[in-house]
Amino acid sequence: MRKLMKDSRADSRWGNGMLWLIGGALLSVLIVFAGFMIDRQTALSERGRIEHTVLERLQHTKSGIETQIARDVDLALALADDIADDVMMSPPELNRTIERMLKVNNHFRSIRFAPLTDPKRMAFTALISQAERGFTIDIPVPPLPWQGQQSWISLIVDMDGDGFFGTNRLLAEEVLPGQEDRDHTKLAVTLPSTSGNDIVFGDASLFDEQPVSLAFTVDGLPFRIYGVPTDGWDAAMNRSLPSRLLVLAGVAAMMISVLLAVFLLRERNLNIARLRGREQRLLELSERFQLALETSNIGIWEIDTATHALIWDSRSAGLHGLPESLAEDEDRLADWFASLHADDIGRAEQLYFDCVIAASADQWDIHYRVPLSDDSFRYLRSVGARTLDGNITGIVCDVTTDTLVTQSLSKAKENSDIKNAELELALEELSSREHQLAEASQRLDLALGSYNCGTWEGDPVTRSAIWDERMHQLYGVPFSDKAVPEHVWLSRLHPDDRGEIQLATKRAVTLDQVINTTQRVVLQNGEMRYIRSVGQPHVGRDGKKKLIGIAFDVTADALLAEQLRTAKAEADMRNIELELAKNRIEFNALHDPLTSLANRRKLDLELDTLARSGDRQSAKFAILHLDLDRFKEINDTLGHAAGDAMLVHASRILMKHVPRGDLVARIGGDEFVVLARRQTTVDELATLSNKIIEEMRQPLDFEGFDCRCGVSIGIAQAHGPAPDARKVLINADIALYQAKEKGRNCYEFFTPDLQANIVAKKRMADDMLAGLDRDEFVVFYQPQFDASSMQLCGAEALIRWRHPDRGILASGNFLKVAEDLNVMARIDELVLQTALKDQMRWTALGMQVPRISVNVSSRRLHDDNLIDQLTGLAITPGSICFELVESIFLDESDTLASDNIEKIKALGIDIEIDDFGTGHTSIVSLLKLKPKRLKIDRQLVMPVTQQPQERSLVRNIVEIARSLGIETVAEGVETHEHAGILRQLGCDYLQGYAFAKPLSFEDFTRFVDRLPQRKAS
Repeated sequence: MRKLMKDSRADSRWGNGMLWLIGGALLSVLIVFAGFMIDRQTALSERGRIEHTVLERLQHTKSGIETQIARDVDLALALADDIADDVMMSPPELNRTIERMLKVNNHFRSIRFAPLTDPKRMAFTALISQAERGFTIDIPVPPLPWQGQQSWISLIVDMDGDGFFGTNRLLAEEVLPGQEDRDHTKLAVTLPSTSGNDIVFGDASLFDEQPVSLAFTVDGLPFRIYGVPTDGWDAAMNRSLPSRLLVLAGVAAMMISVLLAVFLLRERNLNIARLRGREQRLLELSERFQLALETSNIGIWEIDTATHALIWDSRSAGLHGLPESLAEDEDRLADWFASLHADDIGRAEQLYFDCVIAASADQWDIHYRVPLSDDSFRYLRSVGARTLDGNITGIVCDVTTDTLVTQSLSKAKENSDIKNAELELALEELSSREHQLAEASQRLDLALGSYNCGTWEGDPVTRSAIWDERMHQLYGVPFSDKAVPEHVWLSRLHPDDRGEIQLATKRAVTLDQVINTTQRVVLQNGEMRYIRSVGQPHVGRDGKKKLIGIAFDVTADALLAEQLRTAKAEADMRNIELELAKNRIEFNALHDPLTSLANRRKLDLELDTLARSGDRQSAKFAILHLDLDRFKEINDTLGHAAGDAMLVHASRILMKHVPRGDLVARIGGDEFVVLARRQTTVDELATLSNKIIEEMRQPLDFEGFDCRCGVSIGIAQAHGPAPDARKVLINADIALYQAKEKGRNCYEFFTPDLQANIVAKKRMADDMLAGLDRDEFVVFYQPQFDASSMQLCGAEALIRWRHPDRGILASGNFLKVAEDLNVMARIDELVLQTALKDQMRWTALGMQVPRISVNVSSRRLHDDNLIDQLTGLAITPGSICFELVESIFLDESDTLASDNIEKIKALGIDIEIDDFGTGHTSIVSLLKLKPKRLKIDRQLVMPVTQQPQERSLVRNIVEIARSLGIETVAEGVETHEHAGILRQLGCDYLQGYAFAKPLSFEDFTRFVDRLPQRKAS
C-alpha cells in the first residue's frame, strides 16, 4: 500500500514537472520572438542613424560650397576695389596682381576684362553665372586708367568647376569634428545644363546606390548634393552585429533563467514533501517534548475571548516579576499591562484589540520589555494562536540573551541594503509551513522552534560521552544507548575546530569553568552544521567529575551572523565611498566645472568668513572684479566652444599671476573675482592688474583663429574696523562699471566719488521712471527754414524733461540713463504721438507746419510691432520724418532694421540721416538706404565762417548728396553769417539758434504767428 502511494506521489510530481517544462518552453518561444522584434527595430534605427550622418555630411559640404563661392566673390571684389581706388595703377602692376591671384587660386582659369553688357547694373555688384563645367564672376568696374574710353567695363573671373571642387577638397573624404567614429560618405554635386543633362562633379557611380540628396541655391546657381556611405548601405547596416549578439545573449540569459526557475520549483515541491514527513515525525515526538516543555522556563497563558480574561501559570507570572495567581482562573490582564515598558504598551494594546476585541487576527506574536528592579530589562516573547474553541492560547519565554545579540547584529545590518532573495523566499516558505503546523499543535511548534536542543554528559576519565537521541541527530550519528567515544565525536567536527574544542574542554575540567563553544559539524552528505554546546563541571555523589550540558543547532544564527559581518564590511566600504563622493560633490558645489575655479557660492562663504573675522578684529583685504571685454562677440562669431576656451585661458592667467593664498572665483558668464585675503597696497594691486591686462591682450589661437579679448578691472580695498565684505564687493563692481565707462581694457580703483555718481544716476533713473508716469516729459520744437526762400519748411521735435526740482532739462542730460533703463522706445513713441497731436492742433488753428522731424532710436527701429503701431496712426505722407543716427544702418546683416526702414518709407514717412559726418557712413550705405535728407552735424557747420577746409568739406558733402538726389539740412546755424555761407554752399534747409531755439508748443505757435512780421522787419 505504501509503495502504491509513493508511486502515485512520484507520478504527480512528474506530471507537475512536465507542466512547468511546457510553460517554460512557451515562455522561451515568446522571449525569442521578442528578441527578433528588438533586432528588427534596431536595424531600422541604424538605417535612420546612417541617413542622418550622411545628411550631416551634405550640410557640411553645402557650407563649404557657400563659403568658397563667397570667398571667390570677395577676392574678385577686392581686385575691383583696387582698380577703382588706385588711379595710378599701371598695366604691369595689374598683371602681377592677376598672376598672383591665379597662382594662389588654382581653380581660377582666367581674369579678363570685357565691355559691360548692361550699363544699368549697379557698380561693384557681383553676378555669378554657370558656363558648362565652370563658373563666371562678372563685376562692373570703372575704365582702366590707361584706356581712353569713359564707359564702365566688366571684370570677369572664369573658374574651372572641377578645380573648384577638387582643389578646395569640397567633395573629399574628410572626418567632421566630433564624428570620427561615423560612417564615411561618397559625394557628388550636380548642376543643370542647357543640354538637359545634369553636370556631375565627384563620384557619378553613387547614383545607382539610392543616395541621399540636398538641394540649395547660391547666388542663383542651383546645386544638388548626393551622398551615400562609402561602403554602401548594406555594409553600414552590418555594423549592427554587436547589438544583435547582445540581444541574442539577453534572450539566452532569459531562457536559462526560465529553465532554472522551473528546476527550482521542482526542488520546492520535493522540499514540501520532506516537510510533511518531518511533520509526521514531530507528532510522534510530541509527548517527549511536552515533558521538556514542563522542565523549561516557558510560561503558558490563555485568553478567554468570552470574558476577555488573561490566565497565567506560575512560570508566566515569574517571568513578569509578579506573584503567582491566587486562583487558576484569576484575570491577570491588568497585571500584564502594568508590568510592560511604557513604550511597548501601545503595541500590546493594539495586538490585544485585534486578536480579542475585534477578532480580526488569529495569530499572537509580540516582543516586549519588563523593567526589573536593577533598572535593566527582561525581554520576553509571547506567541500564541486561536484554538478550535475560539480562545487564544500561547507561551511566553525569556529571549533576553537572543534579543541583545540580535540588537547588536541588527545595528550593523541597518547600514546594509543587500538582501538575500533566496533566503527571504525560504523564510517565507518556512513561515507559511510554521503557521500550518501551528494549527495542529501550537504548543509543540513553539517549544520546538524555541529550544531545539539535546543533552550530553562527558566523562574526562574515560574520554567518552553519553548523548540523548537529539544529540545523535545533531551530529548525524546513528542513535545508540552506548557511550560515544571521543574519536567518534571529534571525527564529526571540522578539522580546524578540533584543537580549540579539546583545549576548551580541558580548561573547563581543570579550572572548573563553564564551557561555551560553537563548533562546525560536517555531516555525511557534506553539509556544514553549526552546533553550540553549553555546560559546566559537576561532581557526582561518587566523587567523579563530569561535564554536563546541552547542545543546539545554531546554523541559521551563525550563517546570519556571518552575513551580517559581511554586510557590515560592505556597509563600511560603502560609507567610505559615500564619503569620497560627498567630498567630490562638495568640491563640485563650490567650484566652476569649466575652469575649476571657485564659484559664486564659494566666494559668498569666503566673504561670510571675512565678515565674521572682521567683527573680532580689523580685517585687511581687497577685491578685484574682472569682466572680459568683447567676450560676447567671440561667442557669437566663433561659437560657445571658443568662448569656453577663452574662459579657461583667462582662468589660467589669473591663477598664474594671483599670489598663492588669494581666492580666484568665476561668478558669472565672463565675470571673475579675485579676493586678496592679505593686506595689499595700491601699487601692488595696480601691478597685478597691469600684468593681467597685458597678458589678456595677447591673442588666443583657437582652431586657427586669433581670439582677442580684453579685460576691465574694478578694485576695492577694505578700510576701517569691521569692514563689510559684501559692501567691498559692491564697491569693486562700481569701480568695474567706471572702468568700462572709460573705454574698457583698463582698471579703476573705487573712490567715494564713484559711489556718489552711481547714487546720482540711480536717483535720476528713479525720477525718470516716475516722470514718465507723471507726464513730466514734454516736446519742444525747433523750426527749420528753406535756405533760398527762408520760408518755414518744418520743425524738429525734441524731448525735454520738466523736472520738478531742476527745471527744464535737455535730452543730453538724461538720454544715456534712458538707454540704460530701456525706455527709449517709450520716449520715441511719446514724441511721435505728441507731434502728431500738435500738428493737428496747428492745422485747426490755420497754421501750416509742412513736416515734423522725429528722432528714432535703434531699439525703437528694431521693434517687431513698430509698423503695426505706425499703420494705426494714419500718418499723412510727407508730414512726418524719422531722423536716424548713422550707426543704425552700418550692420548689413540687420535684416529687421532694414525691413522696417523700407516699410516706413512705404507708409509715406521720410528718412533723414542725423549727425552726418561724425560717424562711419559710406556712399554705398547711402545708396542702400536712400534717405530723403542728410542733416550735417553742428561740429562741421560751426567752423565754416573761419576755416576754409571745413567750408570745403561741407561743400563736398552737399555735392555728394545732390548727386545722389538727397537734400541737405544744416543744423547748429548760430548766426546770420553762418546762414549766408551755408546758402552759398548749396544747403537746402537751415536750423539753429540764428532763427529760434527749441520752443514749447505755445511758444512755437506764437513764433509762427509772428513770422510774417519778422520777415517784414
